[in-house]
Amino acid sequence: MLGQTMTDALLTLNNVTVRRGMKTVLSQLNLEVSPEQVILFNGTNGEGKSTIIETAAGLIPLEAGSVHHHGELLIDETGKGGKPVHPFGLTLQADGCMGSQRIEEHLLNTMDLVGSRVEMDSILERYNLKHRKHDLIAQLSGGQRRKVAMIAGVLPGFISSEPRLIFLDEPDSGLDEASRMSLIEDIHFLRQKGHAVLISSHNKEFEECATHLFNNEGMIEANQELTAEINREEMAPLPSRGWIALRNGVVSNNRTMSTIAYNGIAGFLTLGILLALVDPTKLDTGTIQKSGLVLSSAFAAGLVGDSMVHMLHEHRSLAWWKAHKQGIPSSYIHGAILGFVLT
Repeated sequence: MLGQTMTDALLTLNNVTVRRGMKTVLSQLNLEVSPEQVILFNGTNGEGKSTIIETAAGLIPLEAGSVHHHGELLIDETGKGGKPVHPFGLTLQADGCMGSQRIEEHLLNTMDLVGSRVEMDSILERYNLKHRKHDLIAQLSGGQRRKVAMIAGVLPGFISSEPRLIFLDEPDSGLDEASRMSLIEDIHFLRQKGHAVLISSHNKEFEECATHLFNNEGMIEANQELTAEINREEMAPLPSRGWIALRNGVVSNNRTMSTIAYNGIAGFLTLGILLALVDPTKLDTGTIQKSGLVLSSAFAAGLVGDSMVHMLHEHRSLAWWKAHKQGIPSSYIHGAILGFVLT
């Protein structure tokens, strides 16, 4: 095991067992990660590299064992757990970005989850994304979208002065060489600031910044020496905003009109069919039939479900929001307004 005690460790996995279907992917895994450690999971395909990352982030149910962040329970085998003690950085293998959001919006969401905003132009410029700052993520190439997901993963470390956990699952996938070199430098910088970074990747370039390598043979110590100090200008602080999930639900619905596209069409079609089949003037006032006619279209719209769910399934954005446990964007406000209109 790495680290000293659970209170010292930023991450603790105690006898963790995880099953995927009939297959046991992780069996009684114990791991402790302390500040200034960079763990590279570099095993072959199927050895559970991504599973470890997602388990450590609290995304996967446990067959046995428990996961702790900063000494506090995140999740155990019963499903019991709580909100992370401190926000962490997370880059999923599937990006975790909604296409209907702008680059700037996704990164501001990340910073709001941490509780502090900073000026982001410097990091966007380093990854050649500053000129795309206001573009929708859906308009980006695969490599550019990957950059956004990766930047969102490391941003909490840039913002936080206290040690934080940074989880990066295949962060270099689709990145050009210049971006990979920038990422490696950023990982050195995160370690220098006292953060702990967990990386899943086959890329041997990450061995340069890893303090430990983890594969099917166990944990191996790697580069323990800190590189020459990396000096960077402090990013200008900006005020953060609350109501993150609610705000994103409203913005995304206004931009895509998803509530009308999913729920509205169902409601108006139901209303049109009923009016074609039934003459409302021939129904007695106060009868169950008239109440049913009034409420049926709103009921049909509600049966379609939350329109945001469809957008959140893009590139596993729902999993990204669930991991942070600070609410999930929804279309409840727009749904309520639509229901009022239909009745």
